[in-house]
Amino acid sequence: MKSKFKFHHNCVFQMTFANGFTVSLSSVGGSYSDNKNVGYFDINRDANEVEVIEVACWNQIKDGNFVRLSEYDDILGYIETDQVASIIDVIAKAKNEDEITEGIAKLGIK
Repeated sequence: MKSKFKFHHNCVFQMTFANGFTVSLSSVGGSYSDNKNVGYFDINRDANEVEVIEVACWNQIKDGNFVRLSEYDDILGYIETDQVASIIDVIAKAKNEDEITEGIAKLGIK
């Protein structure tokens, strides 16, 4: 599988890596981001800037199901840019879902 980038309405950014895992960064209204309480049609699609964002991951090849990113949830909310970079690094290098869960736990992100 080849790596790729995918954009949606300037509010969702997805990357799928050669290992089959997709990471999703979301700042749509209702997501665990600075836009949580912003209506879907009220987000400026041309200048959507946030300081914290929601992160999710799933296995594109295996079953498309979400990967557990924390002890209690499949989604990490209110994540800062430096943390996003570390999370993406873990996901891109992982061989399986356990490596993602364990790698993110080691980052101390909850």
